[in-house]
Amino acid sequence: MSLFSWLKKKPICKNCGLYDPKSGLCGVVILHEGERTKLPVEPDDECFYKDIDIQQLRMWCEDKDGNKTNGDGTVKIETPEDF
Repeated sequence: MSLFSWLKKKPICKNCGLYDPKSGLCGVVILHEGERTKLPVEPDDECFYKDIDIQQLRMWCEDKDGNKTNGDGTVKIETPEDF
């Protein structure tokens, strides 16, 4: 499903809840070679992801006891079944 399929507004960054005007970054996280990346965008940029089927990935770190940590530990990733 497109990010803007439910929205009646033009698919530009400033109309999207994922756009962060303070940082100028899109909130969609791209995983590339194990690194998390967010695209720098301008408010009037057309949505880069408007025609892409975006799927949610959950990522977090756990220590050896299975408790969530803030960066040190084992990275856990939860993906959709058809990913």
